[in-house]
Amino acid sequence: MSQATRPRRPSSHKKGGSGKKKTRRKPLILRFLSSAGTVILTTFLSFFLLFAVTGTICAIAAAIYITDYMDSTQKVSINELSTSYETKIFERDPKNKEKWVEIYRVQAELQRIPVTLNKVPQYTREAFVCAEDERFYSHQGVDYKRTAASFANMILHFWSSDQGGSTITQQLVKNLTQDDDKSPQRKIREIKRAMRLEKEYSKDDILEAYLNYIGFGGAANGIELASKKYFGKSCDQLTIAESACLAAIPQNPEKNNPFAGYNTKEYNEVTDTYYYTDTKINTGRDENRKRMEYILGQMYSNGAITFDEYQEALSEHLVFTDTDEYLLAHPELQKVAEDGTITLKEDEQENTTWVIDEALNEFASVLMQERGISKERAMTLINRGGYEIYLTVDREMQDYIEEKYADLDNLLAGMTNTQRTRFYRDLDGDGIRSDEESMTLQSGFTAIDYRGRILCTVGAVGEKVGSLGTSYASNEPQQPGSAIKPVTAYGYALENDYITWATHVLDYPPLEVDDTQHPGKKKLWPTNYADTNDVTVYTNQMIDIYYALQVSKNTIPALLCKTYGVDKVYEFATKTLGLKLTLRDQDYAPLSVGALDRGVTVTNLANAYMVYGSGGKYSPAHIIEKVVTTEGETKTLPGDAYNQVIGEDTAYIMNQLLQNVVKNGTGTSAQMMKNGRYIPIAGKTGTTSDWFDLTFVGLNPQFVSAVWLGYPQNKKINDHFSIKSPLLWKNIIGEWIQQHYDDEDFNREYPEPPEGSVVSGSVCAFTGKIAGAACPKETGVGYWKASNAPACDNRPLGLGYNVYDDYAEDE
Repeated sequence: MSQATRPRRPSSHKKGGSGKKKTRRKPLILRFLSSAGTVILTTFLSFFLLFAVTGTICAIAAAIYITDYMDSTQKVSINELSTSYETKIFERDPKNKEKWVEIYRVQAELQRIPVTLNKVPQYTREAFVCAEDERFYSHQGVDYKRTAASFANMILHFWSSDQGGSTITQQLVKNLTQDDDKSPQRKIREIKRAMRLEKEYSKDDILEAYLNYIGFGGAANGIELASKKYFGKSCDQLTIAESACLAAIPQNPEKNNPFAGYNTKEYNEVTDTYYYTDTKINTGRDENRKRMEYILGQMYSNGAITFDEYQEALSEHLVFTDTDEYLLAHPELQKVAEDGTITLKEDEQENTTWVIDEALNEFASVLMQERGISKERAMTLINRGGYEIYLTVDREMQDYIEEKYADLDNLLAGMTNTQRTRFYRDLDGDGIRSDEESMTLQSGFTAIDYRGRILCTVGAVGEKVGSLGTSYASNEPQQPGSAIKPVTAYGYALENDYITWATHVLDYPPLEVDDTQHPGKKKLWPTNYADTNDVTVYTNQMIDIYYALQVSKNTIPALLCKTYGVDKVYEFATKTLGLKLTLRDQDYAPLSVGALDRGVTVTNLANAYMVYGSGGKYSPAHIIEKVVTTEGETKTLPGDAYNQVIGEDTAYIMNQLLQNVVKNGTGTSAQMMKNGRYIPIAGKTGTTSDWFDLTFVGLNPQFVSAVWLGYPQNKKINDHFSIKSPLLWKNIIGEWIQQHYDDEDFNREYPEPPEGSVVSGSVCAFTGKIAGAACPKETGVGYWKASNAPACDNRPLGLGYNVYDDYAEDE
């Protein structure tokens, strides 16, 4: 075979090769991306599997938790709606102290007139179903689509407002249980309860309960009362449009009700304050109309009404009971004023008494502390809680004091009168100060026995108007002036043996303060007040403690505060004697002369003084003796506490110091006699430096009582020099004390001295100690603790004796 015909090898094959085609390598960047992609994909799949497994475990755990939680959820019953939970208040029968008589039933805050479902027109029922729960007749208590959206918003806050995920059944459950906590746990409880309710009751039963219970703005609850409130008719007479109007309210009762609105405010240049006028701007009509039209559209879309009925309802003119049109159509409801103005007759609301107000406020405070809730919530619990509240009040004393407080002239008798003390103002700026614009003096009074039980309380002069309002006795703090001294500086120093009955102290201002009238300069503080020429003085002389309190020196309590610490005095006043002071009161002016930050109430002040008539025992002032629940349990109350807080010897000596104030000092006009014998009265006056406030606290063998007098606004009392606070107190309670103080009381020493712990004797005029045989003696008897009874060493004068030596030793 010739060489020309031999087949040629393919050019791709080389000698000695394998015969396989060679593969080209990928670029480096591609090989890197391929490797990275593999790693990323592997990592993603790993995390996905991890999250899937974790999520499954969490879902199983959540399912188990929810199942157990729902199984433990308490059942609810529609029957609870008809159960009576009226709270009743009792006091002792004045003719038989062992017998309790009911004096008040707490009117439910929420009012309703129950109706059966067959009285409610079908289209009215449909209006509420279409408005609140269009799948009401098909679900089993829960609309899961709406609930899921509500849950998502609760956790992730997709929308700025709460999304309504509750069905009619769930809303009923929420109202039955008052369980309104905004949390997933509450929603779980609500769902389970709704499902249980659906199993036990028919749809008609649930809808009937809902229509009877739901709120329609203000105190109006239930469709029947709402129908009467807004349209003046029974619910069986409602039109389709009126039905839709009412169905528009429950979504936001205080915003969507047709009467919602606000009163305008105007500025008064004379008083530099804003005040609300009688002009009301209605905002509810427009809000209600928007939702009403939406509901009518829903009713038409769901086949509840025809197109013609829909159009007719949209064009219907609604006549509300607050319009002139309604009033003119119902002349039997018209009330014609003296000026010819025609208004709608309103049901007169019952005014509560001072005693009832005190009891409700006190029990509300107990519930607030016990449950950590607001006062509004506490009052709701009282209204529907079915409590039996038993009071400490002395009905005869309460009636007696209320009769005194019917006329201000009763309080001012023998001093001045209402007309002379009237404060005239020009509120409207017309240049005329009329009687209508004037202020008359107001006052509050409280009496407490030596177990802390409130025997009587009156919060204002004149007829009481309204409920749970201002009480100048119990909820309106006032400035006590010098009446603060025995329960701050003097009380603390005496309890801790820093002073005795006649310790010598220097009547000189102990502090230097900025002089506000002369910037950059200092002045001595405090000085003492003198009745003449409105000047303040100090003697720069040594005086006895009993005398300093007797004439109400300002310098001495300030000296005590400076010497022993305002923090210690403040702690004694607040923690030991229960005075409700603010942190700003931990200073010289509040604790020395009673210039308090906010003030204290008359009741609180009297309560602090009770230790000086009870042998040193203290119990928080309380008008509630006991509270019994619907289960028959007696609640534990703050007033149950009765503890020894200061020494019996301290209490006895302070009582004698305060009796000396009445016998020889600023309280002499409180003295009273019976059958030619003095009744032992201890007391302390209090007057603010600007004459805005007058106070007196008086103790007698049966109880302690306190009174405050002043204007509703801080103004100097007109004719104040004529008014003596001890005589004011005596005008109020003096006759009562005299009538109830008998011969047996005179045979008992008051207060009863603690056995072996108090000594009495004459006071050495030079040392203030217990006088010896050779000592010159002061008038009267002094009292010392047996553990702190310094006896004078009888050093004769002229042998180097200096009264300041003993002063230094005592300090």
